[in-house]
Amino acid sequence: MKTLPAIFVLVAATCASGADVVMLANGDRVSGRLVSADAKTVVVRTDYAGELKIDRKAVVEIRAGEAMYVTLAEGAVIVSKVETTERAVRLVQPDGLVKTVEPAEIAAMRNEAAQRAFEREEERWKHPRLSDFWRGSMTFSVANTSGNAKTSTLSTAANAVREAGKNVLALNFSQIYATQSTTEPFGATANRISGSIRADRRANGRLFLYGINAYDYDRFLSLDLRSVFGGGLGYKPWVSRRGSLELSGGGNWNREKFSREEGPLVRNSGEVAAGQELTLQLLSRLKLFERAGFFPNLTNRGEYRFNFDANAAVPVMKWLEWTVGVNDRYLSNPLPGKRKNDIAITMGVRVSFDQTQR
Repeated sequence: MKTLPAIFVLVAATCASGADVVMLANGDRVSGRLVSADAKTVVVRTDYAGELKIDRKAVVEIRAGEAMYVTLAEGAVIVSKVETTERAVRLVQPDGLVKTVEPAEIAAMRNEAAQRAFEREEERWKHPRLSDFWRGSMTFSVANTSGNAKTSTLSTAANAVREAGKNVLALNFSQIYATQSTTEPFGATANRISGSIRADRRANGRLFLYGINAYDYDRFLSLDLRSVFGGGLGYKPWVSRRGSLELSGGGNWNREKFSREEGPLVRNSGEVAAGQELTLQLLSRLKLFERAGFFPNLTNRGEYRFNFDANAAVPVMKWLEWTVGVNDRYLSNPLPGKRKNDIAITMGVRVSFDQTQR
C-alpha cells in the first residue's frame, strides 16, 4: 500500500469555524468537510462547489477537526482525531489513548461515510455477487418517414459481460421492427429478435472453454424459433489496451421450427461452430467491433448458417456514443420462396455502463 509523503499529511488543529481546511502549494485554501485523503487524491465536500477532488501533489497541509478513519501502512485502521508535532502525527482516539506515528506511516484518511463505502467496495472485489462487475451497453435506433413514403423503424440492442476470476458470462440481445403504410398491404416489413447467453471458463492463459445458448425469431423467414445449444474451445491470440482478437471452435445442436400453410416444419441438426471476434480502438475515439460465426450442418451436408455483426462507435459523452451497425444473417436452406440472406443497417445512440471501475 502506498503511503502519504510527509508534506501531505501535515495535519493541524481544527480552525475556529469547525470546517476542515486544505492548504494548497499556491497559497489557496479550500474549506469544507474532509471526505478522504490518500496517496493520489484529497476529496473535500464544500457548500459552494459540491465535492472537489484535489491532486495530492498540490496539497501542503490538511487541517481536520472531526475524527477520521486513519489507515496505517501496516493495514490497521484507527478512528481518531489527528494532531501534529514537528516530526510526528498524533492520533487521539475517543478513549483518550494517543498513538504517535511518522507522517509516512499514514496510508489514507477517510470520514465515516467514505470508510463504509471503501469497505463495501473491498468486499465486492473479494466476494463478488452475481450483480457485480457487469459492463456493457444499450443501443437505440429510430427512423421515420412521412409524405410519399410512410415508414417507421425501431431497432434495439443490448450486451452485458461479467468477468469474475476465471469465469466470464456474456448476454446479448438485438431486435429490429419496421412497418410501412405507403402501399397495400400495409403493415410490418421486418420483425426479427435474437438473444444469447454464453459462459466462459478460462483454462490456461488465453485458452478458454465456452458454452452457449442462443435463440432467433424472424417473422419474414417464417422462423418461429431457432434454439441453439453448444460449446467448445476458444483462444485469444491478441490482447492489448487497444483491443483483442478471439477465435473459437466447437459444436452445436440446432432446433429450427418454421411456419407453413400445410403445418409447422421442425428441423433438428448437429453443426460445427467456428467463430471469430475482434474489438479495436482507433485514434483514441473510434471504437470498432466485429463478430462472425460459420456453422456447417453435419446432419444435412452442404447446408450451413453464417452470422456477421459489426459496428463503429464515436463517443459523444463519457457514457453516450453515436454508433452505426451492420447485421447479416445467412441461411443456405430456407423455406421455398424465402431469400437466403437478411441484412440490416442501423444508426443510433449507445449508452454504456461499467461496474468494473473502482
